[in-house]
Amino acid sequence: MLTAHSTRFRVVLLPLLAIVAAIAHALAAAPQSGRELRGPVTGTAVLRIPPDGRPRAVPRDPDRWHPSSPYFLVAPIDSESTYLLDDQLRVVNEWRSDYGPGLSAYLLDDGRLLRTATIATRNFPGGNGGRIELFTWHGALEWSVEYATDRVQQHHDAIVLPNGHVLLVAWETRTVAEALDAGRRPETLPPDPEIWSDTIVEIDPQTGETTWTWRVWDHLVPKGNRPADHPGLIDPNFAAVPNADWTHVNSVAYNAELDQVLISVRNHSEIWIIDHGTSSEEAAGHAGGRRGRGGDLLYRWGNPAAYGDTGPQQLFGQHNAQWIPAGSPGAGHILLFNNGDFSARPWSTAVEIVPPLREDGLYALNSRAGFGPSRPVWQYAADPPESLFGWYASGVQRLANGDTLIAVTHTGRFREVNDAGELIAEYQLASNGTPLRVFRVTSIPPTSPAFATHPLVANGATLGQILYPK
Repeated sequence: MLTAHSTRFRVVLLPLLAIVAAIAHALAAAPQSGRELRGPVTGTAVLRIPPDGRPRAVPRDPDRWHPSSPYFLVAPIDSESTYLLDDQLRVVNEWRSDYGPGLSAYLLDDGRLLRTATIATRNFPGGNGGRIELFTWHGALEWSVEYATDRVQQHHDAIVLPNGHVLLVAWETRTVAEALDAGRRPETLPPDPEIWSDTIVEIDPQTGETTWTWRVWDHLVPKGNRPADHPGLIDPNFAAVPNADWTHVNSVAYNAELDQVLISVRNHSEIWIIDHGTSSEEAAGHAGGRRGRGGDLLYRWGNPAAYGDTGPQQLFGQHNAQWIPAGSPGAGHILLFNNGDFSARPWSTAVEIVPPLREDGLYALNSRAGFGPSRPVWQYAADPPESLFGWYASGVQRLANGDTLIAVTHTGRFREVNDAGELIAEYQLASNGTPLRVFRVTSIPPTSPAFATHPLVANGATLGQILYPK
């Protein structure tokens, strides 16, 4: 039985192997477009607006404009199965679990599936997650890790690091007394005796040992200090409402070249970057590590008010923040799904920014303007903007041909748009006529090494339909 402060979490290794409340489904009647419904114009140039405001032409390679038919990885929220679909939305492979998703899933380069799962007995009411699973291509469970006690629980996302460890998002509980001692205003505290603060945890899945931890709670603005004087720290009173779930991190990404971690902090409408090149002790402090800042925030963007600045808010409850991978246009930039807000901005956009990275791995901070950039280098909005509104969850992905995949959770719709905002394709996920809610959709090219030794044959079942092109 795990103790509340245990750093070893339960790992289940099978002996024969080597190693959010339900939302009403919605389905709009017609496809939505970013400018107009028309196909690509091959070989043309499109404009991208860099931070300096000067348009710059980015030539298209006609041979890469529309690559071979992709495959799609989806983990329906209301199902225990994860599916690989072809471009006709026919099932090519299915991984069956005993648990619903918790919420993310990833197809690894060796063909195995990493998925988060939601366990039945958890101490965070309404919270998903608590378990991570690794399956073979053929659906056998290789290992599982349960990260859930009365004090902590994995939620939303978990990824595999280059060393084979798992990096996950988790809640940890803090008492009302701790919150008051940290400077939290009494009127913002929930009626329950605790609040949930986020942590980022690295685990060796073979042993269950925690090898690295970063905590929001270790980096709060000191009581009585001005947030504007501490842009690398977190104001305990920002986004503070009488709700246990305070920060609500919903994604984690890793940059191996920089050894940095990027997280999306929904309730702050910000993205944060922290140094992974630290020990757990250094990550709990304000000095040391590869960048010399300990676990303080190296970079934050999206809502300057969160650190006492007066700049305009640019993010609204965003999800799925990621570095664009090498080999895709915009590599090294940050891409995310900007959800929007029912009252302030009832529409969603896909946003790409160029973070102000310096040669030393830190990020430029303007004493008057805060962290840049002042605006995205590229963003997609539908026409009219309100026709695309993923008010919770949802995701984006930059494809190798420069197009962007955009998925809306509650409708089960996803689309591919090009750099000019033109609609290339649109799909509706559904089962027996009922839309399938999905946390994200991941496009995987047929040349992926994950498919190197596995046949890709549709089994006859189809999960949805193509809306565009007909």
